[in-house]
Amino acid sequence: MEEELKLDPVEIRYYRLIRYLTDYIYSVKVEEGKAVKTYHGPGCAAVTGYSSEDYQKDPELWYRMVHPDDRPAVLKQAEDALAGKDVEPLEHRIIHRDGSIRWVKNSIVLSKDEYGNVIYYDGLINDITELKKAQELAESKQKQLIQADKMVALGTMVSGIAHEINNPNNFILLNAQFLKKAFDDILPVLKEYATDHDDYYVAGIPSEKAFVKITNALNGIIEGSTRIEKITNNLKEFAKKDSGRLDQSVDLNKAIEKAVMITSNLIKKSTAHFKVNYNSDMPFIKGNSQQIEQVMINLIANACQALPDKNRGIEVSLYRKDNYAAVEVKDEGTGIDEENIKFIFDPFFTTKRNSGGTGLGLYVSYNIIKNHGGDIIVDSNGNGTKFIILLPIN
Repeated sequence: MEEELKLDPVEIRYYRLIRYLTDYIYSVKVEEGKAVKTYHGPGCAAVTGYSSEDYQKDPELWYRMVHPDDRPAVLKQAEDALAGKDVEPLEHRIIHRDGSIRWVKNSIVLSKDEYGNVIYYDGLINDITELKKAQELAESKQKQLIQADKMVALGTMVSGIAHEINNPNNFILLNAQFLKKAFDDILPVLKEYATDHDDYYVAGIPSEKAFVKITNALNGIIEGSTRIEKITNNLKEFAKKDSGRLDQSVDLNKAIEKAVMITSNLIKKSTAHFKVNYNSDMPFIKGNSQQIEQVMINLIANACQALPDKNRGIEVSLYRKDNYAAVEVKDEGTGIDEENIKFIFDPFFTTKRNSGGTGLGLYVSYNIIKNHGGDIIVDSNGNGTKFIILLPIN
C-alpha cells in the first residue's frame, strides 16, 4: 500500500485493475481536454506485440498501429472521449508488430470531476480476431447455403424449362422430318419439270440451286432441332433428383459427351481450342452416372474459368491406367497458387468468390470420386492445371 500511495491516482487505479484483469487495459490522464499521460497494461504485448515500455517511448504508437482505413474512426472515438461524450465500443483493426492484421474491440469508460470535466478515461481492449474469423466463416457458409438453395431451385426450374422447350421442339422436329421426306419424294418430279423449263425459278433463284438450298435448309432444321432435343434431355437428366445408388453401369464416354454438351456454351466463350480424346475400348465402370457427369461438368467449367484468353486450350482424355479408368482434364490456364492448392478440395474454399464462386464444386467432386472408390490427382504450375480422375474398373 505504501508503494501505491507514492503513485498518482491514475496509476493507483491502473495497477489495481491489472491485478484482476488479463485483458489489454490502458488509462489516459486528461487535463483541459487533452491527454497528458497514458498507461498501457502488460497485456498489450500479447495483443499488439508491443510492450508497455514501447508505448512510453513512442507516444504516437497507439495511433500508428491502427490500420490506416480505421484510423479516422479510432481518432474520433478518442476525441469524443476527451470531449466528455459517451462513446460506444469500437471494433477496428490493428497492425501487430509481426505485420499481421488483428481485430480488437476498444471499450472506454469516462471519469469526470464535480464540474463534469473529464479527468481520465480507462480503456479495455479485447483481441477479437478469432471471433471475427468465426463470424466471417459463418457469414460465408450462410451465403453458400443460400446459393446452394438457389441451385436446387434452379435445377427444378431448368427441368421445367427443358420440358417446355421440348414440346414445341418436338413439333418442329416431326414436321421438319415430314417435310424432308415429302421433298425427297417430289424432288425427282421437280427436277424433271426443271429440265423441260430452263427458266424455272424457285424463291427467286434457279431451280437447281434452290433444290440444294431447300435440302440443306431442311437438314439444318432437323440437325438443330435434334441438338436442342439432346441438350434439353441432358439438362432434364442432370436436374433430376439423384437416387444416390452406385450400382449403375456407367459409360464414361457418354458421361464426358453429356458434360461437354451441357458446358458447350461456356467452352465456346472460353477457348477456341477444345479437344476430347474418347476411348471406345474403355469398359463400363460401376457407379452413379449422374454424379460422374456432375464431376465432369465441374472440372470442365473450372478449366474454362482458368483460361485468360481464347487462345489457350483445354484437352479432355479418357484412358486406362492399370486397373483404373482415368479421365484427364488439362487446361493451359494460369495455374493454382502453391499456397492454395492444398485447400482446393476444402468446402467453401474459392478464389473466385467475387465472380460467384461457391467453393463447393471441387469439394463435391472429390467426395463423389472417393465414394466411388477412386481418387483425384491435381498437378498445377504457371503453365496450367491437370486434374486426373481415377475410377476402379470392375
